[in-house]
Amino acid sequence: MDFKPRIFIGNSTENVRVVKKIKQGLTDIAECVSWDDAFDLGVSAFDNLISQIAFYDYAILIAMGDDLILSREKLSVGARDNVLFEFGLFAGGLGRSRVFYVTEERIKVPTDLVGISLPLIPNESSAGFEDALNDCIAKIRKHIISREKTFDIGFLPSTVLAYGYFTNFIEPTVKRLLEDKKKGKVFHLLNKKAFKILLLKFTILLPDDLGDNMFNKVQSKRLKDSWQKMKVKSKDVRDYDFSVDVSKAVDGELHVVDIPFTLNSLYKAIELYSSKSHIGKDLKENLLTHREILNFKKTLEYLIKTHAITNGIVEVEVVEI
Repeated sequence: MDFKPRIFIGNSTENVRVVKKIKQGLTDIAECVSWDDAFDLGVSAFDNLISQIAFYDYAILIAMGDDLILSREKLSVGARDNVLFEFGLFAGGLGRSRVFYVTEERIKVPTDLVGISLPLIPNESSAGFEDALNDCIAKIRKHIISREKTFDIGFLPSTVLAYGYFTNFIEPTVKRLLEDKKKGKVFHLLNKKAFKILLLKFTILLPDDLGDNMFNKVQSKRLKDSWQKMKVKSKDVRDYDFSVDVSKAVDGELHVVDIPFTLNSLYKAIELYSSKSHIGKDLKENLLTHREILNFKKTLEYLIKTHAITNGIVEVEVVEI
């Protein structure tokens, strides 16, 4: 499962050439959607914008000198009001580091943005316009590639849920099992056969889709694969229940498997955000679901890799459940 980040591009109808160039420069690393392709029919522009924010990872707003502005008896060139409004919405929703306000050099910039480094381009009729736009696209591209290695708290809780699942369950469970391994503790698996841990493996299985029948899906997976339940007694917080893949528990290898039930909370969050009033999933719900599963996976993998206790022991796998 892998997805490109999605970019919303907001612009006035006069800036079609700029939009086309930006799309061409970023299409290999992102899915770019311009405002005229993003909106649903039968909904106001404002409601469309509000409902769109969670479906995008980044936004690029193109502010060219399309309007004349009279302010304090001084006439100046400015961007369309809707472009500035969309910048504010997406900056508030996605975070300032994920929104780009591409600005024509001559236009009037709101005082609230003074002091912020904005991507600047000259007027389209200027001789250096193409080079400046290409340089601007290259900088945005570099920034996005860098940002994709980080994890933000957004509208939906996949990052927070992954962090909580790792901190409250994965880390202490692996730590306790390693302590038991060191002590030579005997477990009873495979019809109560005595078993000592010589090698520990822990696989986190993420479903490729979410649903309100998550508990039934997990139970079915356990039965079909003949997993055995196992309890680890924690010294610090609480006991932990998980499953053991007995087919892999050979030659001293304890292969622990777990499906995070916390993903059920993620499904409910997507339902609430989508104001779900129908059975089944539409295209946008599927998009949100897959993106949040991917972000949950990426966050977990980062935490696992950067922690000395879990690195080399825990892996994450997306499976059909």
